[in-house]
Amino acid sequence: MIDPHWQLVDLDPRTWRNIGRFINPGQYIRAGNPDEHALYVLHDDGRVLNAVDTKTGPRRDLGIERVTDPTGLAERLHAGGEWERVHVIDRRHLAAVSANAQATPRRELTLDAHYRKVYDMFWDRDEGYVASPPHPGHWNHWTYAGIKGWVDALPQPASLALGVFDGSELTIGLIAEISDSLIRRLTTFEVLPQDARGATLSAESLERVWDALEAGFFPPAAVMLCSATVFEAWIECPDKAGYIRAAAATGRAYLRLADGVAPRP
Repeated sequence: MIDPHWQLVDLDPRTWRNIGRFINPGQYIRAGNPDEHALYVLHDDGRVLNAVDTKTGPRRDLGIERVTDPTGLAERLHAGGEWERVHVIDRRHLAAVSANAQATPRRELTLDAHYRKVYDMFWDRDEGYVASPPHPGHWNHWTYAGIKGWVDALPQPASLALGVFDGSELTIGLIAEISDSLIRRLTTFEVLPQDARGATLSAESLERVWDALEAGFFPPAAVMLCSATVFEAWIECPDKAGYIRAAAATGRAYLRLADGVAPRP
């Protein structure tokens, strides 16, 4: 799934394999996780159609005759302690979201803007889709507004680079060129000069990558090199800027930002 606004070049299989899990729009929209023990109750404007336990299958022993208070039902079932999350879903709401999302092609939208639109439609009706615990409103403390605000504040045009290392092996080497707050070109460290292409987790490599971006790409705005362990923790932790600062202080990450660029999206 490639955004039509991107020019995608030289994305090596190793980097693609390791970033592929982030190109899964459903994970940013849904309330739960695929591996959680959940109960799904599907109804049609109150008329119960089915109830399914993700571990045991259909549940016909719940005694739910009609859904009149979706939020109250979800909270009551979750309070019983049997499930990590309870979902109560109106089929008509899902049908309306699907129809609205596909009714009029919006080819001017980027993929992220399209899925943000779907997210808004999915959750804009209070009792169309109810989850207990509710949707947290973020994905691992990342929000669409936060990322967009950070990108909008970058000097334009700009290039960004990320290098992630598992020991001495580069597992992600990603370069994005941005203008007008949109990714225009996406490539990898494979296109860098030889001295920068053989990057290691070091201050010297950080400077070589920065210099290579200055020579052959949009002006660099941010370059980060880090270990795979740091990268995973950074993705998940709430204080992302603070975590990277701590990792940089111990040599597990190296970060350089252009003047005026904030340290976190």
